[in-house]
Amino acid sequence: MSYCFGIDIGGTTVKCGLFTTEGVLLEKWEIKTRTEENGKAILPDVAETILKKMEEKGIEKTEVTGVGVGVPGPVVKEREVQVAVNLHWGYTMLADDLEKLLDQIPVKVGNDANVAALGEMWKGGGEGYLDVVLLTLGTGVGGGIIIDGHAVVGAHGAGGEIGHACVEPEETESCNCGNKGCLEQYASATGIVRVAGRMLAASEEDST
Repeated sequence: MSYCFGIDIGGTTVKCGLFTTEGVLLEKWEIKTRTEENGKAILPDVAETILKKMEEKGIEKTEVTGVGVGVPGPVVKEREVQVAVNLHWGYTMLADDLEKLLDQIPVKVGNDANVAALGEMWKGGGEGYLDVVLLTLGTGVGGGIIIDGHAVVGAHGAGGEIGHACVEPEETESCNCGNKGCLEQYASATGIVRVAGRMLAASEEDST
């Protein structure tokens, strides 16, 4: 049997899955995303959990076809991450770095929303369709667009990335990306908490 791993690196947790290459999920688990010190522990943690799972299941390196990684940011050539603000990453040669940690098990990387949309098209809610739009809500906000079975990634790997579209030009606080008024500042899990805190502070101010 041939195996592969699916890894979704989020701003709070890393969700991991062990699959057959036919798309059958065998096991899923998660680990904490350690974003401190510019996220330098994230890839070593990912490699460690994959290698531990292989040892636990008695899976040899030759039985692993590859590792697919979704990240919250633009990706170029299925290998290079341009920036991932919620992970505190700048430019990262993610595939090369993770392959070294995994003793050269092949790695491919994609924007998390794009690969989620591809997954839904293949084995999920979009099965049977070649045109799919998917929105992701978590620590951030993402979007994936599939047209005729192919992800729309754009020239810089940010096609479909809606989280950093400006929806409030009057915003005074900065988003993690450095801009102001991004959709992510209002509609993500962290954004909702931020807005609720702002409203609570305003109501307390009004009552004094």
